[in-house]
Amino acid sequence: MEEANSAELVTLVDNYINGFLSSSEWVKRPGPSIVRGSKPGKPLRAEFGFSVLFRIRKDNQVFPILFDAGVGDEALLFNAKLLNIDLTDTQAIVLSHGHPDHTAAIVETVCAIKKKDLPIIVHPDALTIRALKLGTPEPQPVPFFLDEKAIRECGAKMIISKGVTSLAGKTAYVTGQIPRVTEFEKGLPPDTHYQIQDGKFVHDPNVFDDQGLVINIKDKGLIIVSGCAHSGIINTVKYAQQITGVNRIYAIVGGFHLTGDFFEPIIDKTVNAFKEIKPDYIVPAHCTGMRAIIKISNALPNAFVESSVGTTFLF
Repeated sequence: MEEANSAELVTLVDNYINGFLSSSEWVKRPGPSIVRGSKPGKPLRAEFGFSVLFRIRKDNQVFPILFDAGVGDEALLFNAKLLNIDLTDTQAIVLSHGHPDHTAAIVETVCAIKKKDLPIIVHPDALTIRALKLGTPEPQPVPFFLDEKAIRECGAKMIISKGVTSLAGKTAYVTGQIPRVTEFEKGLPPDTHYQIQDGKFVHDPNVFDDQGLVINIKDKGLIIVSGCAHSGIINTVKYAQQITGVNRIYAIVGGFHLTGDFFEPIIDKTVNAFKEIKPDYIVPAHCTGMRAIIKISNALPNAFVESSVGTTFLF
């Protein structure tokens, strides 16, 4: 794996927005509103979804990569415009998995980028129809948004793979399918998550399409980004170390899926694993959950950074 000189990460979509967070040397916050000249400020938009934009720098080259697309174009495209971010130079889109809070705005986003043969890296299981059984007698189908025909019509192309995909001059890897090796990260609760195959509901607790993005920063180590970490965030970190051959972890960012009755019992084990990993920075977002975020911030106070829409991290 090659080393990048640096990387910027801009949070375009997340569950949270806090306009009064302070900036620092490496964390830039947009403030409570964005003022344009003498016009009133406009607030950024938060939603239950996730999308971040990377600008990876290697020598004199910059590689913009979009990770996930959020739920609605009202957030991703609106926030990008308000932050004066030009998405048309995006070189690739990585989708962490097929759930709507990460894919629902993909067609609008691709059409806005308007780039011929823009690669979209997805695991094959992301293209399956899902259903959820949450307090209902039968599973209820989840809306599906990865319309390959519509995506092609906007100029992009699907790169469908279970394996590792290199991007940005080999400074970034898409993990592909992540092995489950920890004893406590078990996927989704039993009898809740299904695939629809040949018109039948098939139990799917593993969400094997879950994948992360890994960037190798010179003299600092790995940045690991997760959409929801259905594979388990510790499994994701371990696999990132395995496929890159780099053990030092610089930053862990994204959704860790530690909220709700099924996941809260593993918060302490996850936090203990984070303490052993010793990342320089950790930014829990999206589906991590407030109880987990509080425990992470208490356990790693010097590494913890609060996520908020519009934040730019300078790695």
